[in-house]
Amino acid sequence: MECQDVRRQLAAGIRPAVRPPERAQLGFHIANCADCFALLEVFKVEEQRQLLASLLAEPVVATPSATVTQAKSGKRRWPLAVVAMLLVLGLGGGWWWWSTPEQVVGVQVELSPTPQPVVAGGLGEPNSLPVIQPSATLAATALPQATATIQASATPKPSSTPRPTATPRPLEQMTIAILGLDRRPGETEPARADALLILHLNPSSQSAALVSLPRDLWVALPPEYGFSVKLNAAYMYGEGDNNDAQAGSELARQTISTTIGQPIDAVIVTTFEEMITMVDLIGGIEVDVAKEIYDSRYPTFDYGYMEAHFLPGVQHMDGATALIYSRTRHADNDFERGKRQQQVLLAIFARLQSLIQSNDNVATIELVGSLYNTLEYTSIDLPTILRLVLALQNFEPSTIQRESIDLNYGYETSTSDGAYIIQPDLPAIQARIAELFK
Repeated sequence: MECQDVRRQLAAGIRPAVRPPERAQLGFHIANCADCFALLEVFKVEEQRQLLASLLAEPVVATPSATVTQAKSGKRRWPLAVVAMLLVLGLGGGWWWWSTPEQVVGVQVELSPTPQPVVAGGLGEPNSLPVIQPSATLAATALPQATATIQASATPKPSSTPRPTATPRPLEQMTIAILGLDRRPGETEPARADALLILHLNPSSQSAALVSLPRDLWVALPPEYGFSVKLNAAYMYGEGDNNDAQAGSELARQTISTTIGQPIDAVIVTTFEEMITMVDLIGGIEVDVAKEIYDSRYPTFDYGYMEAHFLPGVQHMDGATALIYSRTRHADNDFERGKRQQQVLLAIFARLQSLIQSNDNVATIELVGSLYNTLEYTSIDLPTILRLVLALQNFEPSTIQRESIDLNYGYETSTSDGAYIIQPDLPAIQARIAELFK
């Protein structure tokens, strides 16, 4: 592959990646050619500025999970905007850091739904990708002319990308169901959602509420099912034997919405492994343990047991420790476990917020994108997640209102076959939720 071929591909929006082989060849060439490397950096900087300006300019639309479908294991349907974003970030090829060469030439960014096809390397025509129109200097076909203008070294110095000046439009309120599946590594059976939290965000007023729901709450499934279950089983019945995360999330969304008397706009689903990965990706979290916790029978991934012991005080937790803290319940009860899950979620938010405030926009997008791709399922697309993150940068986590639906909102009893359940006082639950979600 020659430099002129690389120049044509970069100008058409083609970026290095592992597959197809032609894109890998593009990457190998750029990795060993200082001039083409510098040219790629020029395009990346401008694409990044365009992307961030677009994210800040567009409003967030709360979309129910019934219409937005994205999941792992081949179920996630990537919108073209997300595909373009991931290409911009170099996902799949991830060999280059975003940086600005010491001396670069100007470029003009033009979004075109029908970019010019690229003949070299046999690459197909990209769909709806940013097309970069080089300036007159870059448009020259002779490589020495471009080389003389760019004057790049093999190791250009990184610099932060300026924050875009676009003013964000007001974001809509959003209510999100956050489900933590009781699924160990390697399991394929339908899973229960033993962690059940509802997060209500009001970005315009910078207010929020976080509510924990007990897994044993006895609730009615939608009328077509015709029976009641524990709340944690709604996801399992929806998921079925096909491991359909979208269907499981949708049934859980409908059931929770009916129970609390409020619409649920979106769903986020995670597993044990994914939670560990997320916490480790952000470098761990700080959690203030209120009281000593000792659990002699904490269940392990291999279906055994271990001792779990936490002393009071602020502690730094990695992903595995945070998961144990979130799951342990034998020292107290499921209601206290729900409060610990709230603690961990808020600690993740606080840590993420700190990283966002200390990093530039490029690092923020890369981090949020990495966290997004660890999720088992979400009905929220990546651009919306990014806009929410940008809007909530200055949000104060300590102001979030917290509530746990406990025995003040129902009573303990059992089913006809002897299973423990909590019979809910639905009017009391719905009145409290309505108060929190004002």
